[in-house]
Amino acid sequence: MSTDAITFSLVDETSFEAIPAPARPGARCQTCDYWERLDGSRDAPAREVTDAAPRAALKLGRLLAGRELAGAYGMQAWRGEGEDRTPIGWAQFGPLSAYPRALAIRERYPELPDSPAPWVVTCLQVVSDAQDREAAAIGLLNAVCEDLDRRGITAVEAYPEGVAGDWSPAPGPGATYAGAGFERVAGDERYPVMRRDLSGSPDAMEWGDLLAKARPADDSGESWPVPPKGPSDEDLFRLPPPKPSKPNPFGED
Repeated sequence: MSTDAITFSLVDETSFEAIPAPARPGARCQTCDYWERLDGSRDAPAREVTDAAPRAALKLGRLLAGRELAGAYGMQAWRGEGEDRTPIGWAQFGPLSAYPRALAIRERYPELPDSPAPWVVTCLQVVSDAQDREAAAIGLLNAVCEDLDRRGITAVEAYPEGVAGDWSPAPGPGATYAGAGFERVAGDERYPVMRRDLSGSPDAMEWGDLLAKARPADDSGESWPVPPKGPSDEDLFRLPPPKPSKPNPFGED
């Protein structure tokens, strides 16, 4: 997936630390739990805080939670390719169930459809020194939507703020979503609810692919839950053995 000199890839263990710093001073994406917890924080833990490493490990685990079946919950934008590429952007997304804060925001708008349940883009950030910052962000959003469409997702929502050019909120500027085909379906200009409908055609996520991704490391047969062996065709047409006769309570004739 690429747009000019910009490439996009899902986050993994090797690229996690390369997520660029967001626009908000003091925030750090690798330890942020703002969307995952109603009492979460975007602020980076101080160096002397002992839980900084566990928080980063927990964050990585959350981002990779859906990887075994469909894909990670984060996508990075890079300038260039290969070993010389430079990280310039980050988008975090996933099902509403993964982000309680997003769910709480959505519940303020009863006019939004309950079904099918959308996925949500919680974070969209592009480094400030990117000359084509807006275009890179739109390209990143389009890449996210293409990947979610492949997974069979039918709609994506975001809850940005409507301040033009303000990247300090985690979801980025609302105008960027409009450039990527999102429409305001609820809220107002200050706090819009942006939504983009997808086709939901899981081209690469058929059942065969899901089973292949879920295959255990030891696929010799013992690791798979095998149903008990049923009767053969011959058994199906065989008459049952005669039941033993009950004794006559009045005696034998």
